Amino acid sequence: MRIAICDDEPLMHGLLKQHLDSYARGRNLFVMYFDFTGGKELLAFPQELDLIFMDYQMKDLDGLETARKLRSAHIDTPIIFLTSFPHIVFDTFEVNAYRFLVKPVDPKKLTAAMDDLLSDQETDQYIVIKDGDSSRRINIDDILYAEASDKYCFIRTTEDGFVYKKTLSELESQLPEDRFFRSHRTYLVGFRHIVSHTETTIVLDNQEKALISKLKRTPFKKAFQDYIKRYHFANRY
Repeated sequence: MRIAICDDEPLMHGLLKQHLDSYARGRNLFVMYFDFTGGKELLAFPQELDLIFMDYQMKDLDGLETARKLRSAHIDTPIIFLTSFPHIVFDTFEVNAYRFLVKPVDPKKLTAAMDDLLSDQETDQYIVIKDGDSSRRINIDDILYAEASDKYCFIRTTEDGFVYKKTLSELESQLPEDRFFRSHRTYLVGFRHIVSHTETTIVLDNQEKALISKLKRTPFKKAFQDYIKRYHFANRY
């Protein structure tokens, strides 16, 4: 497993490696480390990585801006933010951070995050969309939203958008309900890509918007809060 540690505190590199080495021994993992003390160094690194531990505050380029540049370059490597400020979790939605850990890192919380990551990577994350005689394999994490259009629906992914010749309800039945929500009769949204929301509108990370109906407002808020606790706050407590 190729792990990058991007933090401008040398001590943090050593402590994190101690925890990760212990984890790797227990899971029979082979780990290679790549050390960076700033975002610019990481962005210039030419090799593929399996995981990035990113300090939120760094001198030359902060962690959030570094992550923005990685995502702009279509690099979807999982990022775990390291921070002394728990409230930054909401900022990390923008760059699809996998988790965040509060410094000093608790070994148990690090273990939980790593276990979840490995489990997610082993789980089948794809659905197959049939269109006539052809089929398309889609990573469900890449689906931002789907919008009903008569008897069909339009699916927007991180790469493009296309018409799926089945109903929105049929698509909904293929997706995990803890990661997607029918916010309106015409919209199905992926929690992973939500940046913010009002009482009536959801803003996604590509700046497109989806609707929230009055009847769905309360269940949507609860489902989204549950998602945040499950996927982002899981390692705080």
